[in-house]
Amino acid sequence: MEITFLGGCLEVGRSGILVSYKNTRILLDYGVMLNDHPEFPMPVETKKLNAVILTHAHLDHSGGIPMLYINRNPKLYTTSMTRDTAALLIKDFIKLSGQYLLFENQELEKMLRNTRTFYYREPFTVGDLEIELVDAGHIPGSAQVLVNGDKTLVYTGDFTTIKTRMLDGADTTIGDVDAVIIESTYAHEDHEPRPELEKKFVKACREVVENGGRVLVPAFSVGRSQEILCILAAHNFPYTIWLDGMAKKTLENYLSDKRFVDNVDILEKANRKTRFVKGRRERETALSEPGVIVTPAGMLKGGPALYYAPEIVEDEKSAIFLASFQIPGTPGEILLNQGRLVVDNLDKPANCIVKQFRFSGHAGRTQLHDYLRKIETNAKVFTVHGEPEMCKTLSTWAQQELGLEATAPRINDTITL
Repeated sequence: MEITFLGGCLEVGRSGILVSYKNTRILLDYGVMLNDHPEFPMPVETKKLNAVILTHAHLDHSGGIPMLYINRNPKLYTTSMTRDTAALLIKDFIKLSGQYLLFENQELEKMLRNTRTFYYREPFTVGDLEIELVDAGHIPGSAQVLVNGDKTLVYTGDFTTIKTRMLDGADTTIGDVDAVIIESTYAHEDHEPRPELEKKFVKACREVVENGGRVLVPAFSVGRSQEILCILAAHNFPYTIWLDGMAKKTLENYLSDKRFVDNVDILEKANRKTRFVKGRRERETALSEPGVIVTPAGMLKGGPALYYAPEIVEDEKSAIFLASFQIPGTPGEILLNQGRLVVDNLDKPANCIVKQFRFSGHAGRTQLHDYLRKIETNAKVFTVHGEPEMCKTLSTWAQQELGLEATAPRINDTITL
């Protein structure tokens, strides 16, 4: 079995891994790096490609896949939830970035026509390989990938074993494997315990609203927005909650196939509690009264959040609560660290309260270590999906603490198991 790393090495974004065995070639993810101009993994010879296996919907794992359908029709295998949410995200990506892309909506449609869906732990065969999707606990529908040929490989994709309001965490009963390709995003730190973080977030929201202010929560449309609604519902937040943007359709998807949500009751409660923005009139209403507004984009790079932010940022009674990590240089990071809202042609000082609550769907340091400790065989470890220091930190730990052969591969590295 041969593994070629096409992207996502010593970086976060544009994940892509080519696995070759006998006459079979499969891609594990094929994403995009969302800089000023989209950046994709190394090119792949599509005429020799049997299939693509998609771990989850986020664009850094899915955004390049339509490119593979320009002249070919490889099969795409994923969960039904990932198929549906990836379609939403990629369609929006094409709309926003079309001038920089080789593909259009017709390639996305072709991709969807060639998609076959499987639930967790349903083995399927691609050529000479047997494959299984295993719950990754990252967002609803997310999966790790088990690949069996003459050797066995597990690719975690993005995963967490931490229980959240919607999900119970990743399935880590992987069994004997010869190689592990593992994300390294937070190899250097543990996340704040979820119960404590939730209490701080809800308390801060209550204080703002009870003081007559509005809370804008910019959040990722897939996963994070719905989790924020669940957190507020679980803590019986008594005030108005609005949901705007693509996050509404994602919530519909989650409720339409409840197999992918471990804690459906709280999601249904959140859905009943939430008011949905359907147009300008509701946006004006949401801005006119105390309450919480949850909306993409999570780092203030576009989305309906930019309708609300310019007004809220001027109001000292109101707040913008960032619900995730903010990539350096994004409007969210600038707002957090410089106290200015810089979007499009706008540059306003922040008079409102600005705080960050780092809810995460990624494993922290302890979870990454525990995952690798559970691998009983003398597996080779490859650390990906992290900044250079993070990938090297995790591979060094696996070498020194577990005695495993571990490396942080570079793009275009090929290894043979």
